[in-house]
Amino acid sequence: MGAARDSWAVLPLGAQVALEQQWAGVAARALPCGSAVSDRDGAVIASGRNRAYDAPGGSGALQGTRIAHAEFNALAEVATELDWQDLTLWSTQHPCAMCAAAADFTGIGLVVYVADDPSDDSTFDERDEMRGTVPYEPLGSREWWAVSSLLFLSTGAVLRGAADGTIRSATVRMPGVAALALDLAADDHLGRLATAGYPLPDALEPLWPRLAELGAEAPRAG
Repeated sequence: MGAARDSWAVLPLGAQVALEQQWAGVAARALPCGSAVSDRDGAVIASGRNRAYDAPGGSGALQGTRIAHAEFNALAEVATELDWQDLTLWSTQHPCAMCAAAADFTGIGLVVYVADDPSDDSTFDERDEMRGTVPYEPLGSREWWAVSSLLFLSTGAVLRGAADGTIRSATVRMPGVAALALDLAADDHLGRLATAGYPLPDALEPLWPRLAELGAEAPRAG
């Protein structure tokens, strides 16, 4: 197998699908953020990626709009009549204020996020306040925190390099991850693999030792 593949194999299905959606965002040269919704048995019933910067049309009415965040695209696939308290929303990044409000409004039972949002410098207290009544849990894997943060930064690193606003912010908050994103952007390493259809764990295998080290940059509080 390999360390990345072994770690992937034990991830909950909701986390896997959300990360696959994020990987699809890398392939699409979009903002790489993914989401999924699972039922009480852990089966994934909906998924989506950020499509705010995709051309309008395509897969749905939200595409190309400011509300086409990954969580919105996943939640839009969930039927009204389900018991939403039994559902879990998985997100590769901690939901923004808009998506957190949607999770609270819909009454979803739990939110699990893989990593922080590198573009959001809110304090932990500020994040707690916007969660409403919904319980939140970090996935708790420092390696996958590093992976998800790296993927989130990848498109900006390719398109704008060190001048990208999120890269500049990440250079302060997660300098090692930001440096790796810029290194890989030089030849669009991740984008080429994603576009070619490489499974995410296979693409990560050569990078896994470095990603494991970069997991130390993950914040201590959830």
